[in-house]
Amino acid sequence: MITKSIIKFNTHSCSITVEEDGRIHVFKYSDRSCDFDVFSLQDEASDYILAPPPDCYYRVVIHGDEPESI
Repeated sequence: MITKSIIKFNTHSCSITVEEDGRIHVFKYSDRSCDFDVFSLQDEASDYILAPPPDCYYRVVIHGDEPESI
């Protein structure tokens, strides 16, 4: 059985999936960035879930498109 859930914080949200073998997949995102990681220990996953994703991010700009204001 695979367990899925979404947790929403003021700063970010997390989509969490726990597989049958116990691996915990966490995708966290905010208005400006996102991050993904896989854990085998619940303590490590919970620490990761509580911290907002980094403000540092990369973006792709296609030549000819108008740049997005930040």
